[in-house]
Amino acid sequence: MTDALAYLQASRDSDIASLQRLVHTGQLIAALSELIHQLQRERGASNIWICSQGRLFAQERLAREGEVSAAIQRFTRALPPAAAHPGDSRFCNLIAAALQALAALPGLRAQMLAGERDQAQSMQAFNQVIRTLLNLVFEAADTASHPDISRALIALFSFMQGKELAGQERATGSAGFAAGRFSDEQRQRMVALIAAQEQSFATFSQFADADALARWRPLASASREVERLRRIACTLGQAEESGTLRWFSLLSARIDQMKKLEDHLTATLMTRCRQAIQAAQSEAAQPALAADQSFSLYIAGADWLPEEQTRLHSDGLAHQLGRSVLSLVREQAQRLQRQADELATMRATLEERRVIDQAKAWLMQQHGYGEQAAWQALRKSAMNQNKRIFDIAQAVLAVAAMAQPPASQ
Repeated sequence: MTDALAYLQASRDSDIASLQRLVHTGQLIAALSELIHQLQRERGASNIWICSQGRLFAQERLAREGEVSAAIQRFTRALPPAAAHPGDSRFCNLIAAALQALAALPGLRAQMLAGERDQAQSMQAFNQVIRTLLNLVFEAADTASHPDISRALIALFSFMQGKELAGQERATGSAGFAAGRFSDEQRQRMVALIAAQEQSFATFSQFADADALARWRPLASASREVERLRRIACTLGQAEESGTLRWFSLLSARIDQMKKLEDHLTATLMTRCRQAIQAAQSEAAQPALAADQSFSLYIAGADWLPEEQTRLHSDGLAHQLGRSVLSLVREQAQRLQRQADELATMRATLEERRVIDQAKAWLMQQHGYGEQAAWQALRKSAMNQNKRIFDIAQAVLAVAAMAQPPASQ
């Protein structure tokens, strides 16, 4: 009985330790959110500077560069110590990749100023840095072990991803309006970016709480003017160059509003972490012996016993085993099972996203697609076959596996 209680207490203490680590992860994600937003602002200013051949946003671009540098400092201060910890290998590897991507920013800026990267190449480089940072948020959502916190993380990650796609739409639209025309590739990219945003925000809506959804509703639909400019970008070859700053201003205002909701989602995450810790500490402080309850335990796989003996009832237990301890065991097991069921559902959503990303990567490698073109290919195939994008992605990966050369013996 004493050993059982000790392990129950160890289980509760483990829960609390995991939750306390999630608080630190939440603080890191808050710093990540700010850094990504500042990078999105620098990308936007740099895009207008390039499209105008240096006539516009020169001062804004320099100001945004300084804001990114300050955000990088806050991000590095929020990083956990570079020490070995069980289960942290992938997260540490992603942190290393993020730091490496950030270290490449000065070189990117120098190449951009020297004219060694055009608009598309510069934007793609910024996109890659931001994608590397978003991978950290995805990893946190994928490994969270508490359902409420995992739900908040998935909602936050999905919203951040949708906001990033809105930033890429702003850049693509600005380039088209500045040139006075949209190429076929740009029109297709605009369509793909709008569709991908809808998917990200749909996932966000699935996992967000009522308060976040209420804050999202006024932003969910773009304004009439944005929709009008979108139609020009997606359907017409010609565009008014004067629409560049109008488009940029409208999309920037929308993205800034999204950042306010993103901050709310980050605060919600931190609140849920603290509430979960308080609940776990309160449970751990309760008396070890709970009220007596009658229940049965089923001995799974005990085929050597007669059927009537595979179920033990609490009334027939020996005194030294203790019905109260078994009651605690049962309650703890039921709680953990509920958490496992909820986490399994949420991780299925994340697994779908991972499979789709792997299929996109294969299409990009095999056919030279950009990321949005690969997404559009999956989406079009899904619509033509009346299937989910996830199903098409699985089929693509199956083909990819068959196309692999056999391993050498």
